[in-house]
Amino acid sequence: MNKNIKNLTYILASSLLIACGGEQNTDENKEPSYTINATLGGLSYQKAYLNEFKDGDMQKIDSCDIKDGHFSFSGKMDMPEVRYINFNEGKEMIALFVENSEIAISSNSLNPDSIKINGSALHTQMEGFKNDLKSYDEKLKAIVDRYYASVETATEEELKSIEAEYEKEDSVKIHFIEEYVTKNGTSIVSPYIVLRYLAGMYELAELENIATKLSKEIENSVYVKDINDRIATLKKTAIGSPAPLFSMNDAEGNPISLESFKGKYVLVDFWASWCGPCRAENPNVVAAYNKFHEKGFEIFGVSLDESKDKWIEAIGKDGLTWSHVSDLKGWENEAAKLYGVQGIPFSVLIDKEGIIIAKNLRGEDLHNKLNELF
Repeated sequence: MNKNIKNLTYILASSLLIACGGEQNTDENKEPSYTINATLGGLSYQKAYLNEFKDGDMQKIDSCDIKDGHFSFSGKMDMPEVRYINFNEGKEMIALFVENSEIAISSNSLNPDSIKINGSALHTQMEGFKNDLKSYDEKLKAIVDRYYASVETATEEELKSIEAEYEKEDSVKIHFIEEYVTKNGTSIVSPYIVLRYLAGMYELAELENIATKLSKEIENSVYVKDINDRIATLKKTAIGSPAPLFSMNDAEGNPISLESFKGKYVLVDFWASWCGPCRAENPNVVAAYNKFHEKGFEIFGVSLDESKDKWIEAIGKDGLTWSHVSDLKGWENEAAKLYGVQGIPFSVLIDKEGIIIAKNLRGEDLHNKLNELF
């Protein structure tokens, strides 16, 4: 389930714009570059920052003083990318596709619906895609709302019917996204869309297939490179492949290695105390552990927590009596990166020889698979 633009006049107040970054184009310097000129009404902040999302974190690449709501960035892009503008002591953020062009941002507030961005054809394309996607998301949200409104009174059969309806509508949405990427394979917007909406749910064959729809003209885009990196990770963690080994500390600081579970079936369970779906799935995992542990089934919990106290508290509250490790790096957890984890809960089932035999088993699927093995 993912995320009206009001027309406002952009006021060019060049005498008030504070330039940051590289030089702008002149008659003597025709090298392609970008400028971002912003006029935002009601802005009380003193500093604006231009950021990129890299290595799983937001990294500042430029900064600028704000004067009377006006600020400006300039520089050069080797390839277009999404950049993020935020402000000192503020949580608001503006995301935009930056290419070598003159880009204007205007608004009377930092409300996302009121911000108007002109001058970037790629940003306009991306906004058009998101507007088209809204109808699908609205349908899905309506189904979810109906599910939770009925959960206390509906029969199990009725709830399963709503779940099936959701899955059907979700598949329609996914088909729309895939068709969009296929029809726009020469645009850098397409690999960005693949990474944002599809890569986290795709298995190897699906991701390899959608990657073939992308033109070689954009193969140097960071987004295409990220897709290729994702494919490489999925190959390493595909069913039938040896499970990548790792070692990490438990809550007492003692290292536990995945290799130490060799000779037993082990479920590597990626989760976190703050993850609602993970906590909701934990009773099912506990039931599986209690039923099959004496037969040789182990669980190796890997937490994407950053708070040690909350991690330990959740282990106790949910009754998770198996081995647990974490490096307390959140989404930068080294084991999670090794296994290409992009959403949790996520699990990998490994056999006695250390070979991956199943992935992302939940609910009855976990119990059914274990019944096959034991």
